[in-house]
Amino acid sequence: MVNRGRPSSDCLPCRKRKLRCDLRLDGCGQCARAGITCLGYRTQEELRFRDQTQSVKHKAEQRRRAQTATYQELKVESDALLLQAVHPGWDVLAKQDFFTNFVFGLARSYDALGMLIQAPNLPDHLVASVDAASLAFFALRQFSPPRDMMKLATERYIAALHLVNAALADPVASLADVTLQSVLLLDLYEKLVSRRRASPESRMRHMNGAVSLIRARGKGNLQTYVGRRLTQRLYTTLVISCAVSGMRIPDEMERLRVDLGLYFKVEDDPKWALTTLNEQIINFTSDVQSGKISCQDQILTQASEFHRLIGKMEDELPSCWTPLRIFVGNNTLGRRLTRAGSYDVYDSLYFTQVRNVIRTARLNLLLMIERYAAAKEPDLAMSTRRSIETDAQAICDSLAQYLVSRDEKGALAWDLISPMQQLGTYTVLFPLYLATQASRDMRLHGWAQDVLGLVADVGGLAMAQRTTEALKQNAELSSWDVYTMLGSYAIAA
Repeated sequence: MVNRGRPSSDCLPCRKRKLRCDLRLDGCGQCARAGITCLGYRTQEELRFRDQTQSVKHKAEQRRRAQTATYQELKVESDALLLQAVHPGWDVLAKQDFFTNFVFGLARSYDALGMLIQAPNLPDHLVASVDAASLAFFALRQFSPPRDMMKLATERYIAALHLVNAALADPVASLADVTLQSVLLLDLYEKLVSRRRASPESRMRHMNGAVSLIRARGKGNLQTYVGRRLTQRLYTTLVISCAVSGMRIPDEMERLRVDLGLYFKVEDDPKWALTTLNEQIINFTSDVQSGKISCQDQILTQASEFHRLIGKMEDELPSCWTPLRIFVGNNTLGRRLTRAGSYDVYDSLYFTQVRNVIRTARLNLLLMIERYAAAKEPDLAMSTRRSIETDAQAICDSLAQYLVSRDEKGALAWDLISPMQQLGTYTVLFPLYLATQASRDMRLHGWAQDVLGLVADVGGLAMAQRTTEALKQNAELSSWDVYTMLGSYAIAA
């Protein structure tokens, strides 16, 4: 039952005006004084309660349906916005990941790109090249990249190729920084997607194109900071490409290194100092492999001299490059993630990366020295073996800092969430593979496989799983095969 209001016989004008009606038989006095027509008083029939349950229920149901329809419309819109926020396009995710790791923070290997993209009206060939390289790196990090992700990466790469070729045909656009950057990104895409060592000619295709651009740009290469950084990136990538392919560094690039040396001082940048020394080591290694240098005494002498120079360079590093040794005590996780109950923590990812690059260069030289000294100089071979095991252990000790965090009481817990932790882990994978391959300690082999298996399971790092699989193949994969397979051109170049 629904009450339609307080029962009252008052006339309608009085009720509306909220006045007391005198209910006079000849007409309401209030209406008379106001000069309005009295419409009479309500009858007893009108004063009764009326059962309007069904009417009210019907109106309530209509209102509920209207509200439900509105809610559903809003929910659909909200869900669409939520899905868009939670899962943006692969290209958006890939660029965020690439720029976080290599452009604006962490490694900053491609910091020149961060300056170039701030310009208005970016050329299409740079946009497409960024998309292609970013998607290739993002796919590399997946255990099983979605098919539509790989399809999109291929589409962007093909589009970038056409756009870059058009830019190269333009006399002005071909000499611009954005065009050189685009070519370098296309080279990175090729190296990330083709993770098997191809022929030197195939692997050097984009590199040769970039070298041609450097030649055409002339003095313009080094007149600006962006130009110098792009030129340095080309040189560094070319050095690694030649090392992977077993080729000598072109003479033209050696002259370019001399010019770059005017701006990047070896005493201020140990990584640049190591790169220039690596150029000589790569040429020496290529000459040994090709038979150009075949005298064992000469090989031992030169390899030992390069080893001495690397040691001298490392000894001259500032004290801040020395890591802090952390002992894990009886912590179960710490004992599992370290070989000797301790691990090293460096002040920065850069310090860790450079120190491990030094160790990998030294390991390659030590393995050569051991091989050629085994027959004639057993004492040298034995001391060399001890040095190999020392460097291998040092690489192992650099891994745990990126796997765990410590609370105020020193307790360890897994920590592989942040981009810094993940990128740091990536930079250690190739050195760790080389250390495992160089060491004769089978306990190190087993430890490396166990730890990397845990990293893949706990942290979801696909490249840790690939390294584990490579370790299980033992000596079937060379270190440079694994370097290529892991896409280390992007990570450690």
